Amino acid sequence: MATGNYILDKGYLPAAALTKFYAVKLTAAETVGPVSAIGDVVHGFSQFDIAAAEILRGKQASVRLEGITEAVASAAIAVGAQCQLEADGRVSTVLAASGKRIVGRCVGHPASVAGDRISLLINPNGGVA
Repeated sequence: MATGNYILDKGYLPAAALTKFYAVKLTAAETVGPVSAIGDVVHGFSQFDIAAAEILRGKQASVRLEGITEAVASAAIAVGAQCQLEADGRVSTVLAASGKRIVGRCVGHPASVAGDRISLLINPNGGVA
């Protein structure tokens, strides 16, 4: 099982339902929403699931901005591999010239298959592969 270690978590109002350990982006009015494209600028990773009904009741999202987060892999990822963003908010091993945003490095708990969770050291200023 992957583990996290925060440097900075921040609470935000969610603009839409969020999935635990998936990447989120900033939306209008300082809210966060799910990543929907490989070119989205990642703001952080949601630390909890947020359902639409919970948003109506005022539940806020805890977003890991810096540190080590658990992240959901879209395929196998080795420890030490740089990771890039997938359009659904999961991460994968960086492929050269993919045009996807680099979001960090796997620092523990490698993924064997899609859906596994890795320990991802977040790079908030990652470039484009």
